[in-house]
Amino acid sequence: MKEESTIENRKKHSVLVRIGGLVILLAIIIHIILNIILKTFPSTDFTLTELQSYLSNESSTWALVHGMRYVAIACIAIFSAGLFEKTCSNHSWKVIGWGVLGLIGTALWLSNLMITNGIEILAFYDFHSISEQESLFWLLFNLTRVLFNAEIVSWALFSLGFSMAGWISDTFPKWILVLGLLGSLFCMLSAVFIVSILNDGWEVIFTYIAAFTGLVWQVSIGVLMMKKS
Repeated sequence: MKEESTIENRKKHSVLVRIGGLVILLAIIIHIILNIILKTFPSTDFTLTELQSYLSNESSTWALVHGMRYVAIACIAIFSAGLFEKTCSNHSWKVIGWGVLGLIGTALWLSNLMITNGIEILAFYDFHSISEQESLFWLLFNLTRVLFNAEIVSWALFSLGFSMAGWISDTFPKWILVLGLLGSLFCMLSAVFIVSILNDGWEVIFTYIAAFTGLVWQVSIGVLMMKKS
């Protein structure tokens, strides 16, 4: 009976891992669609009339963006649960400790995303009123850029925790885990130089490197989670 129970638990764990790999790929697809295809940003040179026209024309698109972002948030949470199961199941407390750091990073990341999404919804949902208060719109909209600093720090904790857990437990190929560690490093550099980055300084390259390595890391991990139990 004990062996049957163990086998059944492993099957459940395998399902969670595979689903986690699948949904992170879905989350990345959603991210690409939202940020590259659907979203257009207002120009800081807009007059009040142009801003009102922009808000009126883009309100439906941004409503879709804000709704789909919650789907991506749910996918990331499931991915994190599957990744924790994959890297930390039946391993030492040292591995579990790093996995917990990854979960903490996930919680901070998703909390920040929901706060950012809520602020953007406030800036867009009643565009007839908000467009009459141009300074308020830009205050809310630019606040989301400032919150990006908290987001990249949480990315760093997320990728650092799970990369180290995967490294110690020998769960994934080392080259993938090196990408995760590099992504974590450049996320932290982005946080250190956030003021310059927000002012379009050359340090923005840190953010580009962090985004690229993080994307490759998550896609690679997701594919491996789907293929291997």
